[in-house]
Formats: sequence, structure tokens, C-alpha cells
Amino acid sequence: MKRTIRLAATVGILWGCLAAFSEEARAITKEEVITLVRLGIPEADVIKAIEKDKTVFQLNIQDILELKKAGVPDGVIRYMLATGQGQAPQAGQAAPGATPAAPSAGKPEATPAAATPAPVREKTAEELQAEEEKRREEARRLAEEQRKAEEARKAAYARGVLRRGLELADSGKWVESIQTFQRFLAEGNFGPGSLEAYNAKYGMASALTQAGLYQSAARLLVEVLLEGPDRPFFQEAFARLRRLRQEVIYNPPDLEELTRFPLTGFSQKFQDEFNYVMGEYFYDAANYQRALKHFEATSPESPDAAKALYLTALVQVRYKMFKSAVENLQKSIEIAEKTHAGNDILDLAYMALARISYESENFDAAIFYYKKIPRDSIRAGTVFYELAWTYLMKGDYSRALGAFQILHSPVFGTTFYPELWILEARAFGDLCRYDRAYQALKQFDQEIAVNIEPLRRFINAQRSPEEFYMAFVRSVNEPGSATVRLPLQLQWPVLSNVEFYNLYRTIRQIEREDRLLRANAGSLGTFAQEMLVKLAVLKKDGIIRAGVKVQQILTEVQQNIADAQVQQTEIEVDINAADIDRMTREIRVSVGEAEEEGKVVQGRSVAIVGDDTAVWPFEGEYWVDEIPYFRSLLTSQCTEQ
Repeated sequence: MKRTIRLAATVGILWGCLAAFSEEARAITKEEVITLVRLGIPEADVIKAIEKDKTVFQLNIQDILELKKAGVPDGVIRYMLATGQGQAPQAGQAAPGATPAAPSAGKPEATPAAATPAPVREKTAEELQAEEEKRREEARRLAEEQRKAEEARKAAYARGVLRRGLELADSGKWVESIQTFQRFLAEGNFGPGSLEAYNAKYGMASALTQAGLYQSAARLLVEVLLEGPDRPFFQEAFARLRRLRQEVIYNPPDLEELTRFPLTGFSQKFQDEFNYVMGEYFYDAANYQRALKHFEATSPESPDAAKALYLTALVQVRYKMFKSAVENLQKSIEIAEKTHAGNDILDLAYMALARISYESENFDAAIFYYKKIPRDSIRAGTVFYELAWTYLMKGDYSRALGAFQILHSPVFGTTFYPELWILEARAFGDLCRYDRAYQALKQFDQEIAVNIEPLRRFINAQRSPEEFYMAFVRSVNEPGSATVRLPLQLQWPVLSNVEFYNLYRTIRQIEREDRLLRANAGSLGTFAQEMLVKLAVLKKDGIIRAGVKVQQILTEVQQNIADAQVQQTEIEVDINAADIDRMTREIRVSVGEAEEEGKVVQGRSVAIVGDDTAVWPFEGEYWVDEIPYFRSLLTSQCTEQ
């Protein structure tokens, strides 16, 4: 009670202070909201304070991150966002944008959103002139940048050592190249920090890159970069490091230090590249606040603009800024198509828009976006599965059953969707095709449920991330030697996971580098030993991360199968009840009560428009170019109640 009295007194004092402001300054601020929360004011009272002062908040993503970090409840944040959209509810009502119920396992996952593109305003003559001047200035800066880089390169080549070392590396003699740089440093007695040591370090990184020793080269390139942007090879080293990070996972904490360097002297092109790479680095580290700062600094003209907008949209969805997320996804697609950024970013953006549309129950829009993704995309299996969900939720059983048929085909034989037979049973049940529904549930038992026990044994047999990784690799590569083997069907969810693939590829790369360095350890001396120690640390870290990912994926699969079994029981209960009702009606018909109690309605299939439609005559065959057009002609056998 004492605490309540103290809080009430504090609230009263604070209200009094707020009331003392002039009419123009009465609106409660973001900082005052944080103060109220820290004072322990209940969520409902904070919302009432905002409502009372009729405050309109225009929150950006940085504001939301700050509010969340300060412990402001999600309900308050949603209310604040709603005020800026003119949708603030009365106190006690749910704020718009509240998170919808989580979809069942396997459903497309996203959050509802809506977006209306802003009208395009024509630019004035002054704006066009300013843009032209900006382009000229950028061209001048690029030319000056190239001139300075060439001068620095000539100075570095002056002694001939860097040139000779790089020529050896280019001809495949990477060991001789590194030896050349090591002799140069030893004979000249050049210490750390000297320009000569810097040039030699860059030369050795180049030699390692040419040899395919990416992890070893990346470490040296980071050291080169950390010597600052005023050094000769800062831009070249950054470009090399970016290419290496596309081959292997390399996110050392040292990269964060690059953000302390001013980039005002560099061209916009390089600044854009730098900002995108650093944004991607912070995004991977889940530091979304810093990631957004770099993405926002990436100009629309950058080749990375589409990817920056896509990742920005993902962060906005995470923080329930749905309208902004959709707008950024649309911009990402527009830029990607204009700049030919590649199908990968287009597929991802269309899938994100489809999932958002699905969650907002705009199924036609979801179908539209899913169909934008080519059928030869590496994500085609996921697209068809989510399309099947969408058709089912829309009540389009013809197309839903057609999609299920395709997903059971060899075309998608390397996919694993525990709920697939359950969804098919649900569709047959909705059509009152109970015999087919029972058959689908039986297939679930035979193909999916049988995996639950071997999966449980495999998971329980491992005690650490390293064991998970090693056991999984043995199960895939040496199935005969695996103590507890994971069935092939359960291997696909891990093998198709992009994060696991990148981790596995990185581990194999480290193993290759380890073998190469050991084979040349006699020639490279302490340099090889130092590299081997660093590789051992990187390999251990990679195996732990890969093992954690294997455990996460398999645990999720286990839960999905368990959830599907629960749905199986529910469907069986529904079908049994419906079947009993059907038999009751048949009995009534037999005693002459059918005219009064019920009337059979003739079912109709969903219309298939077009004169090129035909019944598929090739049982068991699937032609890839026909995949999107499979339909079922089954009619409903349900009766009016």
C-alpha cells in the first residue's frame, strides 16, 4: 500500500508538471513516456496520459528500439504508433497493429500490413540542376580517388618487392610470394606500423587469397584495414574482404572498429559499399539499431540498395512497422528489377510480401506474389507448400489438392513437410470425402509419424553441439558407421538450411587451408604456425555453431511432427463425427425422413477456365513445365444442414 501511495503521489506531481506547460507544449514526449514507465506507472495509465494530451507520435525504427530498450511495454508502443497513423483507439481497446495469432507450424510466417504508394512528385528545375551538380562532383571525386590510389600503388611498387610478390602469387607460387615478403621485412628490419610492413602484409593477404586460403587471408586483410583509410590499399583490402565474406563466414568483432573511421573523403560509390557491408555485419550480429543506420546511409543508386531495403524491411517487420516494411519491399523489388540485381533478392522480397498478405488474410494478393517467383527457383518447394496453405485457407480445394499432389512428387523429393498429409486430410474432410481423408491420415502414419522415434533417439544420443555436428555429418556421409543413424528424410531439413550450409562450407574451407598450410609448414615457418593456431580456433567455433543449428532444426522438426499428430487426432474426431452424421442421415432417408431433414447438394468442382485444360493422363509422371497448373476435379459430397 505504501508503494501504491508513493506511485500515486509521483504520478500526481508529474501530471501537475505536465499541466503547467502552455497549450502548444502540452503534448507528452517520448522521453516522458520512458520516465513514466521507469517510475512504475501501469501500462493503462501511460496510455491514458497519451490519450488525454492527444499526442501524435511519428516514431521511426530508432525510436522504437530506444523505447523497447527502456522497457516500454509493447501495448504502449503500439498505441504510440497508432496515433501517428490516425488510428489510436480509445483507452481499453486493442491498438491496431497488434501481433496476430501465431500461425500453425508450417504456415507462411509474417505479419499483416498494408501500404499505399506515395504519389510521385515531379522534380523542379532547381532540384534537377542540384542533382546534376552532385553527379559532376561525384565524378570528380572518383577521378581524384583513382589518381591517389594509383600514386600510392606506384610508391608501394617503387622498391619492386610488392610487384614481384604479387606476380608470384598470380602465377600460383603463393609460398614463394609469402617468402619474398618475409625476407623483405627481415632484411629491412621493418617494424609493425611502418609503410613497408603494411605493404608486405597486404601482399601476403593477396597471395593467400590467390591460393584459396580465404580464412587466413581475411585475418590479414582486417589488420590492413584497421591501419586506417589513409593507407594506400584501404579500398582494395575492403573489396577483397567483401569478396572473401561471400565465400566463407567471417564476422570477427574487429570489423566493428572500422566504423570509427571517417569516410567523407571517399566517393559515394565506396561509401555505399562500405555502409551496406557494415549494415549486413551488424544485422548478422542482431544489432539492428546500428544495422539500420548503415542501411539508411546506402543511397538508392547503389548496387546494394535493393538488398539494404530488403533487410531494412525485415527489421521493420520484427518491430511491427508493417506499412513501412511493405513500402521498402516494394522499393526493393523496383530497384532490383531496374538494376538487374539478381533473382535471389527478388524471390526473397516477393516471398516476404506474400507472407504479409497471407497473414492479413488477403489470400489473392498472397497468391499473386507467390506466383511471381519462378518455378525453377531454389525456393520453389517452400513456395508451393505455402501456396497450398493459401489455397486451402481460401477454400480453393481444386488448386490446393493440385499443389499437394505436386509436393508429393519426385520433383520435390528432397523436401520434408510433416504437415503435408494432415493438410490433405483436412481438405478431403472439408469436401466430405472421408475415405480419402482416412487414407491421407494413414499415409501420415506410414511416412511421417514413423520418424518420431529414430529422431528422438538421435537427439537424445548427443550431449554437445560438437557431437550433434559430427553425428549428423557421419549420418549423411557414412550411414553404415553411424551409431545412431538419422533417416534420410530427416536429413533434408538440415541440408536445405542456408545457415547450416554456409557453416558447413566454412568448416570444410578451414580444413582445406589447414592441410595446405601443414604441407608447407617447413617453408613458411612461424607464419604457418600462427595461421594454424588461428584456424583451429575458427574451426572449433564453426563446429559449435553448426552443431547448435543442427540441434535447433531437428528439435523444431520433432515439435512439428508432434503438432501434426495432435492435428491428426483432431481431424479424426471431426471426421468420425461427420461420418456418424452422414450415416444417421442415410438411415433417415431409408425410413422416409430425408425430405424433411436434409437434401443432398450436388457438388461442383472449382471452375478451370481455358480451352487448353485437360485431364492429366500420365499417372505417376510429372513434367516440370506443367507443375503450376495441376488441379483436382474432385467435387464436394457434403449435404446442407
